[in-house]
Amino acid sequence: MPRVVPPRGGSISSDELVGRSPTVSTTLGTQSSFTPKSKGRGRKSRNGNDEMRTVRLRLLPNGSQERKLRRIADAVAKLWNELNYARLVQYRVSGKVDFKGTGHEFYHRYKDGLGVNAGQVINLNNWAWKSYFELLRLYRQGRLPKFMGKPSPPGFWKDRLLGRRELRILVRNDRYYLEPTNGGEGYIVLKDWGLKIKYAGRVKWSGKQGVLVIKLEGNRWFAYVPISIGEKPARSNPRGYVKGIYEKIRIEEPRGGNKAFIDVGLNNLFAVVFNHTDTAILIKGSSIKAEYYWWKREVKTYQAIRDWLRNHGFESWRRYHAFHLHAVYKQHERLRHYYRTAIRFLARIMHEMGVDEVFIGYPYMLSQNNGNEYNTNVWWFSKIINWLGDVLEEYGIKLHVVNEYGTSKQCSICNANHENGRIKRGLYVCELTGIKINADLNAARNIAKRVGYETPIPTKILSHIVTTNGVKPLTPMEGVTVETPTVNPAPKGRGGGHPMP
Repeated sequence: MPRVVPPRGGSISSDELVGRSPTVSTTLGTQSSFTPKSKGRGRKSRNGNDEMRTVRLRLLPNGSQERKLRRIADAVAKLWNELNYARLVQYRVSGKVDFKGTGHEFYHRYKDGLGVNAGQVINLNNWAWKSYFELLRLYRQGRLPKFMGKPSPPGFWKDRLLGRRELRILVRNDRYYLEPTNGGEGYIVLKDWGLKIKYAGRVKWSGKQGVLVIKLEGNRWFAYVPISIGEKPARSNPRGYVKGIYEKIRIEEPRGGNKAFIDVGLNNLFAVVFNHTDTAILIKGSSIKAEYYWWKREVKTYQAIRDWLRNHGFESWRRYHAFHLHAVYKQHERLRHYYRTAIRFLARIMHEMGVDEVFIGYPYMLSQNNGNEYNTNVWWFSKIINWLGDVLEEYGIKLHVVNEYGTSKQCSICNANHENGRIKRGLYVCELTGIKINADLNAARNIAKRVGYETPIPTKILSHIVTTNGVKPLTPMEGVTVETPTVNPAPKGRGGGHPMP
């Protein structure tokens, strides 16, 4: 997982405000010694194993299985909403929540239909309420960041416009198992409901399975299977072991001891410089912006039609609301695909170049202090860094996070701050030497200096662009020149053809 480069001395105050990682700055030559708490796919399991990943599988149920999944998911959402409402009433009356009493009551109310899986829903609601109480305590102590207001109690699983419940299912880790049939598909068996549903997707990791989450997203069913990689299941649940391709996260070993320094941006998604070569890498993000704005137009169109029909009393607005939700889902999925494609490509390239350590700039508090559509909706810099850390871990490459504040204004040539140094988007000119350099590569070189490394001035830039089918080079390959194509004249036939000019 990504590491934060701490201040000199390596200590972090316990009274520091709780906020987005990283919450500390960096000094020259300071190595990372603090690892922030992991979230999501990199969280620790109960036995302290931090090698944990989640596999996302597409479920392909038939008609009867689809209807049964919807009934089960509706019961799960109903349990969550009723339990949450009962606890919300308790909290507003007395300021406290009886976790044991309400949990026992609703577990026995729903155990006939959901079995022991009702306990997983109750446990999740317990966690949500305890998280709320912890945030409320920090808020009252004044330890939450300024951009975070007073926390709210856990919400309900429902669409506010339609009033329908959001469909999701939680299954305990010993109440399901996977039956792979080949590398890309298989069956998932839900014991308590007698379902054997086909899935599509590659199971990459092997290890002990966790609580299964099944969600309806964009009218498609997806299963999220958490896996503690390399961990063996309990003897009472021998089928609780997922057999994937790899049994450990580190698939490859670093090929060298070189260092890479990355500036994350929007027009140039990644600007990378190295300490051992004057070659630099640019991965452009213009296609990501184009994809975002195309789907933004679709979302706005369906939303406008839906609202007009609803305001004029037409029931067909519900159909356009479904179109609107699907467009929002597709926009998110498309951006996710582009970002993860670029990350996987960059990690492979750095591994081939013998990199064993990466320092990446983090725009700390950017979306909170200077938020706009670009750095809030289009640019997922926090997710990008977390995803990059997960992929680099597979190659044995360490990732360190550096506060990038001021790196775009400082000149990496003479170390001075030139107010007019960035004369155009993408171009930085040193006012003392007159040397011109790509503005994002200038920031990447300043990130290297911030952690005590020197990098050569880039003389060869390899540009790439993210597409639907992978990352494509924009820089011609070595030895290839752009030539005007010629057309050989067609032979004269019976009709007396004429050669093309």
